[in-house]
Amino acid sequence: MDIDRHKILRQNNQEANAFTKQCIESALIHLMSEKSFNDISITDITRRAGVSRTAYYRNYTSKEDILSGFMQSINHTLSKILKQYDPITQAKQSWMALLENVQSFAPQYKLLLKAGFGEKLIMEFAATMNETTSKNDWNRYYSNMYWAGAIYNVISAWIRNDMNIPIEQLAEIGCNLMQKGIHTILEYGDPCR
Repeated sequence: MDIDRHKILRQNNQEANAFTKQCIESALIHLMSEKSFNDISITDITRRAGVSRTAYYRNYTSKEDILSGFMQSINHTLSKILKQYDPITQAKQSWMALLENVQSFAPQYKLLLKAGFGEKLIMEFAATMNETTSKNDWNRYYSNMYWAGAIYNVISAWIRNDMNIPIEQLAEIGCNLMQKGIHTILEYGDPCR
């Protein structure tokens, strides 16, 4: 009986903690739309989230720490999408899925860029893409770095430009860029040799 009650209590605590984190993250994102990241205080965040400072410090060490989880979530989403498609035979589907997902969190992504977290976003994205790369597979490592940079820059430019062209059109551009790169290598061999 006591074991079941402890399980329930632990589960309830975990759910409450997850909810608290979600409130804090949402509060910071909302505040970032109102003022600069550097001007946001911990007090601003806790008031907007409706949590105590104790709850804040139980979960985070800094404002940047709050955004770290959000950025990891973005990068895991993007990486997961990219792993679902073959870049040679399914480039268009890959770009479409990627851009549709990005569109769902574009306002928050734009706030991260505005707050100066662009480099952190790209490094997290590249790290996520290289999670399964073996330590000495430098070819795959740097290839993933290249594609992470290309994808990040296309997505970031699109978001900074308020998604000024339709997803279908940008997917076509991305697909053409990928196909041209792959075609060049297949037709002419490695251009670096």
